[in-house]
Amino acid sequence: MPSVLGSLILVLMLSSAVQSDISRSEFDAIQSQETHDPEAAFDAMLVLAHSGHIPAANRVGYYYRHGLGTHKDLTAARRWYQHATASGHRWAFASLARVELALGHADAALHLLQQAARDQHPGTARLLGTAHIDRAFGAASDPALGQHMLRVLARDGDANAARDLLLRYNWNRIHGQAPDHIVKRVVQIGLEGDARFAEAALVYLTRERDKRSQITRQREALISVPGIQRRTLLMERVRLAADVNPGRFWIETEKVLQDTETEHYARVASTVFWINKNAWVRVLQKELRGLGYYSGRITAEMTARTIRAQNQFCKDRGIWELCASGPLRGQTVRAVADAIAIAMARDRG
Repeated sequence: MPSVLGSLILVLMLSSAVQSDISRSEFDAIQSQETHDPEAAFDAMLVLAHSGHIPAANRVGYYYRHGLGTHKDLTAARRWYQHATASGHRWAFASLARVELALGHADAALHLLQQAARDQHPGTARLLGTAHIDRAFGAASDPALGQHMLRVLARDGDANAARDLLLRYNWNRIHGQAPDHIVKRVVQIGLEGDARFAEAALVYLTRERDKRSQITRQREALISVPGIQRRTLLMERVRLAADVNPGRFWIETEKVLQDTETEHYARVASTVFWINKNAWVRVLQKELRGLGYYSGRITAEMTARTIRAQNQFCKDRGIWELCASGPLRGQTVRAVADAIAIAMARDRG
């Protein structure tokens, strides 16, 4: 009798293992569909989740949270993440906390993250730290505690904690200078080819007043890492040009703006303007001449003729209320640059 019972248990265990392997293979196959057919991936993952596959339940929560293959529904995402956490899926806790925060449930998110961090669920301690710094918990937020948590995590080898900390310096949520070992770690990973780290390091180094050749070389190397967000890349090219060769800044500026897409043009042009107003005026004169509004020489000076051309352009484009504050005001530059980009896109189209 014991041998029969043992055999039955072994058969059940083997059957369960086989079923688990099948579910895992199915899960992987569905995930591979997400890029080219997200709707089909969502439908298939939902079926797998209803069958009791917990990683699939967690993934369905992700679909609803991001609107991938279905409509964005944070309440539905919360329900699926709760199911995944209740079933012990360790990676679902941080995701559930993010949804709670997005829904405005700060107290629930704080309680969840405190407990999940104690239980060492992946990503929860880091999220708890960043949420404290970002004051996402309202009156219960403790930015100093959040900084301490991220520094400890980074010291213990969590590279993402180092990056998250550096980002808070970039976003002015932490003032002063970041610890040297934090900067060094993020720069190192960025130079190894990780675009997220390269972007964070690049922005931080640009903001620093230290313009030593070593820092400049690091910026030049980081800006070459593939995958940096396009808008950041364009603005950093402008800032680097200003520091590396200010005498040729206007030339580099024109190259960057010629390479800038419509949706980023106004932001990049504003960056040029705040660094060197004459460089922007030169671009403005050339573009207004190309659009038939300016017929004078390219002087890089805001002459009376340039002002008249810009004012007429603003009136024709229906943005005079934005331009009326003055020809060299930030608001005017943004509005004019945006209108120029749209006009250029129409001409190209």
